Order: sequence, then C-alpha cells, then structure tokens
Amino acid sequence: MGQMQNEWAELFRFRRTIENHFGKGNYKIEFVDHHLSHAASAFLSSPFERAAVLTVDGAGEADTTVLWIGDGTSIKKLESIRLPYSLGQFYSAVTAFLGFKVQSDEYKVMGLAAYGEPVYADYLGKNVIKLLSNGLFKIDPYFVDYHLARDGVFCKTAIDVFGEPRKKGEEVTKRHTDIAASAQAVVEDAIFHVVNHLCKITKLDKLCMAGGVAFNCVANGKLFKKTSVKDVFIQPAAGDAGCALGSALYLEHKNTGRERQINLNNNAYLGPSFSSSDAEKALKDMNIPYEKLPEDILFSRTAGELADGKLVCWFQGKMEWGPRALGARSLLADPRRAEMKDIINEKVKQREQFRPFAPSILSEHAHEIFEYYHNSPFMIFTFPVKNSMADKIPAVVHIDKTARPQAVFKETNPGYWNLINEFYKITGIPLLLNTSFNVQEPIVCTPMDAITTFLNTKVDYLILEDCMAALPT
Repeated sequence: MGQMQNEWAELFRFRRTIENHFGKGNYKIEFVDHHLSHAASAFLSSPFERAAVLTVDGAGEADTTVLWIGDGTSIKKLESIRLPYSLGQFYSAVTAFLGFKVQSDEYKVMGLAAYGEPVYADYLGKNVIKLLSNGLFKIDPYFVDYHLARDGVFCKTAIDVFGEPRKKGEEVTKRHTDIAASAQAVVEDAIFHVVNHLCKITKLDKLCMAGGVAFNCVANGKLFKKTSVKDVFIQPAAGDAGCALGSALYLEHKNTGRERQINLNNNAYLGPSFSSSDAEKALKDMNIPYEKLPEDILFSRTAGELADGKLVCWFQGKMEWGPRALGARSLLADPRRAEMKDIINEKVKQREQFRPFAPSILSEHAHEIFEYYHNSPFMIFTFPVKNSMADKIPAVVHIDKTARPQAVFKETNPGYWNLINEFYKITGIPLLLNTSFNVQEPIVCTPMDAITTFLNTKVDYLILEDCMAALPT
C-alpha cells in the first residue's frame, strides 16, 4: 500500500513539474512499458528501416529480455524472457559478489574479466545459465540471488563454487578475475544464443539493442564473429536514460502517424552548448588567465601539447547524450605513452588500475587499427587491436589486446576531428586517449563545472570553447 501511495505521489509531482515548465493545461499522461521504451529508443533512432531488436536489462515490469521486430515506425513484440531469469540481475549479483556496487560498477567486472580465465564458465553454463533449444535461456535464480546480493548475502552453492565473496577494498586476486571472466563468458554465450535465434525468426541481419546489458561492449564487439548479424546499432544512452527518448518517439508515431524524423547514427551531441562569451565570462569570474585563439592555432597548439605528454581538459560544443565522453566534455592524453594510465589515475581519476582507457579515432583510419571493425561512434563496441598497432598505442590497449573505440566524424564533431588530425600530423597516430572530464562526479556540463573540476586536478591545460588556459601555478 505504501509503495502504491508513493507511485501516485510521484505521478502528482510529475504533472506539477510539467505545469511548472509549460503552464497549466489538460495534459494527457501516457505510460509506455519499460522494454517497449527501450526498443523504441533503439530502433526509432536508428538508420534502419527494418531490423531485429533486442532489449536486455535487469528487469522492466516483469520482462528481462525481449525480442522484437522493427519495421518503419512499427515495433512488434515477438518473444520475451521474464523474471526470475535475468542476465542483468545475474551480472549485477556477480558485481556484488566481487565487492563492487550494484547498478553502478558492472563495467568494472567487464574490465576485470580480461585479466582472468573463465575457469568457472563450464559449471555456470551447465548449472546456472542454461541455453534452451527454443533460442532462449533459463537462469538458476538461487545461485546468486540479486536481491540478497545487494545486501551482501550469498547462497552456499555460490560460495562452494566461487569461494568467499570479496569484501569492498580487499585486494583483487586471480580468483576474483577468474570469476569475472567466467560470468562475462556465460553472459556473452546467452546473448549470442538469443541474437542468433532472433535473426533466424526475423530473417534479418540488422540488429538494434538497448537496455543496461547493451552497454556490455565486450559482448557487443563479438556479435560480428559469434552471430549472423551484419550491422548493429546501439544508441549512446542505451540504459534507462534512453527510455525517455524511446517513450517520446513511440508516442509521437503512435499518436500522430508521423514518419521517423530522428537518426542518431554517428551523432550523440544533443546536450547543452555554450558560447565563447560564456566561456570567457566564466574564466574571468574565476580569475583564470587565458588566451582566446583562432581555431587553427587552438587545434595545432593543443595537439602539440598533447604530443609533448601534457594532459588536456577539452570542452567544446554540444554536450554528449549518454554516459560516455565523446569529445565534447573529455580529458585527453597521448596514447603512445604507456605511463599515461598511471599519470591520469594519479592526477585526476583515482580509479582502479585494471580499468582501461579508450581511444578516439579519426573515422577514416579505424580499419587500420583493429583486426576487424564495425562503425563505433559511441564507444559501445570493443575490438581486437592489430599486433602492428598495439605497441604503438599502449595507453588505450587493454590487457587482452582490445580497445573500445570512438570513431570521430568530421561531419558531426569537426572541432574534435581537427584536433585529432593535427595530432596525427605530428605523431603519425590518428587517435587520442579520451576519458570523461570529471573526478568521481557526473561529467561536467557548464563552463563553471569545467573550471571547478580543472582546478581540482593536476591537468596541464583547459580548452574552454576557443579559450586556452594553463593550470595556475
């Protein structure tokens, strides 16, 4: 009863919020099922006219994995897997078992997996995540119970198989990396199993994905080798944040009959932007000395500083939509220097050493870097790096010789493209190390956010639109 009252209270506040923004009116509030909003966010923002659609997360209502087909503005539900069989909840429970924060640190497990061997995968595949002949799967919900795991409680069977759970702050051992590798392996197998089934029943080789599990970039990169798909689109806010867009797009087409008008292919720059005057005012208000530079000088000087081993906070244009920094609110460094991982962690990030950094690559040169490659504008795919390149860019290559690239297009982010191109002219390397412009907080949004964060780091330079500022001494 109390939960229901809270839900009605939230609904009342939502209506009041709408009226505060748009004035009082007879606004109609419609509800869209969670997985339908995921599916709409994936397909209706994609470049595909027809596609198979897969949504996978912890749970939405009772669904955890849903198979769809998208055609024009229509999205049809084909099959679903429901609670308690949840890949997302299984992965989150393993996250808790390894001493990390549920619904926050799952990406750490994915990064940690590369250091281990999947020694428990055979047991998990036979006893925990069972692939079915109908193309779907079942999961033993008691092996690692998600709801108990959130409270640090784990069943005897899991402890018998894995050993004792890791405590927060405890040293990461080979056993822990093997658990991560095993969980990653069986989740990948389940995803590939379902994707192959979905492609078979739809007779399509184009795939859209959404839901929290769609952020598993290691699995995403392997789709092109392990399944029959030829093209994959995953929008940059594939988690629950993307449900806002999905609900809006679904209801627009449902209620108006309009044709599709949005295509996020290669473009995640949908957020707030600020003028050169905004940047100058913020710098002056904070008494930060700066130079206002023409674009060509700004790009060449910044690229030169990066090539000399300096760190640069880069703030230009519209903010990225989604959790990844994609060259609008980024911290940049030279990928040729292996020590950059330690330098960035020491000066800025204070994060675990096992977590990799990612490259931003001129789109024209991406095929030169990877063994195989699929367009990756949003850092949502991981690919193996060619042996001939891995030693040249050690700061962005993970322990398993993979990297999670962002392809940068001149059409969608010309400033960032020009900066990387200047670095390429100097070094012969067509990419930069790119991580998010933040310090254990949300990514910076405004010029004042950028300055405040910059001053709390040991980063050498801040580029704020067309202004260049050095770290005050």
